[in-house]
Amino acid sequence: MTTGRPRRLDVWLSLPFLPAEGLVALTRAAEQAGVTGVALSEHPAVPAEFSSPYPYGGGQPASLPTDTLLPDPIVAIAHLAAQMPTIRFMTAVLLAPLRHPVMLAKETATAAAMSAGRFELGVGVGWLREEYEALGNSWFTSRGAVLDEMLEVIPKLWTGKPVAHQGRHFRFEAVAVNPTPPQPIPILVGGTSGVAARRCAAVADGWVGANHSIEDVTTMLARLDAARKALNTAHRPFVTRTGLRGAVTPSSVRALRELGVDSLLLAPWQIGERRSSIHNLDVDAIAAALPNLVDMITSE
Repeated sequence: MTTGRPRRLDVWLSLPFLPAEGLVALTRAAEQAGVTGVALSEHPAVPAEFSSPYPYGGGQPASLPTDTLLPDPIVAIAHLAAQMPTIRFMTAVLLAPLRHPVMLAKETATAAAMSAGRFELGVGVGWLREEYEALGNSWFTSRGAVLDEMLEVIPKLWTGKPVAHQGRHFRFEAVAVNPTPPQPIPILVGGTSGVAARRCAAVADGWVGANHSIEDVTTMLARLDAARKALNTAHRPFVTRTGLRGAVTPSSVRALRELGVDSLLLAPWQIGERRSSIHNLDVDAIAAALPNLVDMITSE
């Protein structure tokens, strides 16, 4: 939902820039602290040099050195789900246009099956042109249209029944993808543009935001409300899940609640003491500070 009375926020934890053992440790700490789910992002290939502007940095360039730790999110989620029995998982976000829809349907259906339905698919189009080029993908300028087509066909493939598709970007004869998810996989779409809002309203189960200001979130929620009314989808269940730029404080949590946001997506560097680098995270200190922050957010 995007408007309404103040509500209790549930908490998700984003887990970028961590080694394998850090992912396991913080996922376990999150589950014990009452966090609803953890989110994994991706960059399949980090270019040594790039000039693409980062859209969510508040005017600052992206901090993405070539040794950035970004494990494949689907592989990592399957591993984590096997060890943690209750916490949920999502991609936030997976760069869907870098994949073929049949392969993405297969990967995500398998993750959902392996996690007993605790998987949610957050997708976006990305911002790093050089990454597309490195992977031999020519769709950077049309990546929004590619994602729209993928979101049309992937839920059909999740049924396990043969699906044929003849679209602008993808064409294939009837194929079946199994296993099937034990229940429908929620799809959340990222982005803050009017186009992203219309995509959310048309086909998604929710919106997932990055590190936005309260003003950014307010603007996007208004776009989502307008798009859902225009497309006559306002009656469908819809969740809003977003991160916040800067420190997480009682006042910022209260502002999100008053806006009707459903979930706060924490970044690990927002937990505990301020750190000099988002690429050098003290996992033990974050795990120790997490329960108090979760209590503050959920009790506000």
